[in-house]
Amino acid sequence: MDKRSVAVLGFGRSGQAVLEFLLRREPGTPLLLFNDDAIAAGDERRAGFERRGVRFLTGSERFAELAGCGRVIMSPGFDGRAPRFAALRASGAEVISEIEFAFRQVRARAIAVTGSNGKSTTVSLVQHLLAHAGVPSRLAGNIGVPLIAEVEAVADGSWVVLELSSFQLEEIVRFRPEVAALLNITPDHLDRYPSLEAYAAAKRNIFRNQGPGDWMVLNADDPRLADAGRLGRGRPLWFSSSGPLGPGRAGAWLEAGGVALDLGRGRERVSLEGNPLRGLHNLENIMAAALACRAAGLDAGAIAAGLPSFRGLAHRMESAGRVGGVEFINDSKATNVDAALKSIAGIAGGLVVILGGKDKGGDFRALLEPLRQRAQRVLLLGKAAPVIAAQLQGLGERLAFVRDLAEAVSSGYAELRAAGGTVLLAPACASFDMFANFEQRGEVFKEEVRRLRQREGEHG
Repeated sequence: MDKRSVAVLGFGRSGQAVLEFLLRREPGTPLLLFNDDAIAAGDERRAGFERRGVRFLTGSERFAELAGCGRVIMSPGFDGRAPRFAALRASGAEVISEIEFAFRQVRARAIAVTGSNGKSTTVSLVQHLLAHAGVPSRLAGNIGVPLIAEVEAVADGSWVVLELSSFQLEEIVRFRPEVAALLNITPDHLDRYPSLEAYAAAKRNIFRNQGPGDWMVLNADDPRLADAGRLGRGRPLWFSSSGPLGPGRAGAWLEAGGVALDLGRGRERVSLEGNPLRGLHNLENIMAAALACRAAGLDAGAIAAGLPSFRGLAHRMESAGRVGGVEFINDSKATNVDAALKSIAGIAGGLVVILGGKDKGGDFRALLEPLRQRAQRVLLLGKAAPVIAAQLQGLGERLAFVRDLAEAVSSGYAELRAAGGTVLLAPACASFDMFANFEQRGEVFKEEVRRLRQREGEHG
């Protein structure tokens, strides 16, 4: 293999964006695309890249043919800890993530956010607040736009706001954000990681290359984040939803009608009047976003001015509409147990919860007591349904199996129709057993609510 060769792993959004960049910026470089799964020879995207000189290797048995490549750029779905990657590195290849490769191409300042839950809302709010204040910035990363696709739009000295998953952080080398936030660590992706500590270690990589002049935004209420010195060398900024911070701690906390900010230069206040986000977990996201923006130079007034015009993201505690006295809430993005717990805690009154999907190794027993206290009915669907039912058997007759979201919507409505309440889709599972992604799951849920409304309208 020619040492000038660059191998791109994965043919999803990230992989295709890397190929496009390399074809523009490094003409003449031998390019390979490797994918474990087959890509049909008649695939139009594949054919287009092949016409431009990209060689395709598909099927896991062909991975060994990458030996000798000079660079290997991984999409997030690949696990660089697997033995086959050790052999690739031993052959002399530099193995890096797409985010590492992309960051080497820009002269921008980075605000990076990771965590088990709340990442997308937090980075979207950071980007909104910066834009509202007229600060040049681009939003990219795990939120759906690969950073490499944005490189040519990123001005020197501007900000990039990045949502980063643990997968993306596994293979960083020099990536260094000036502001890095770790929102929380709760059990997730234990189908990929051998332990919660291994998962947490990948998250902590976000701080690896920071220096004493950089900022670390941390959740003061998460015991796994208590030792800032162990996490990194940056200056810690803490946020807490449980009360004022202890002596000597800079950061943010909730007070009546607002958020108190203190970065060690005096106390400021961000009003929550007009706050568009519901739930305590979103107040945590607001505090984290406010600290990140304050560290980036915005003052409290600019943060408060931008907050009311922010619109929450789809599939995150999103209202799917009302039918009679029953509200339907789409939190399809609640793909782990902790996210589902926070969703459930944010609902008052009569409640039906829809759980299930593809199990990621979560402990569903943590849901038992909150559901016992709050839920009239728990509807289970998907491959994980039998596992969830076994772990929640203490709910007895409140548990029911449903075939699909259509039945879940109808059953939830029937349960609450007389007295009113909320049907909450907070699956605590991935979506891949029945849907392409959590977005599709949420859209199907909303469509079923629309159909229910039409049926009820037709019948008076």
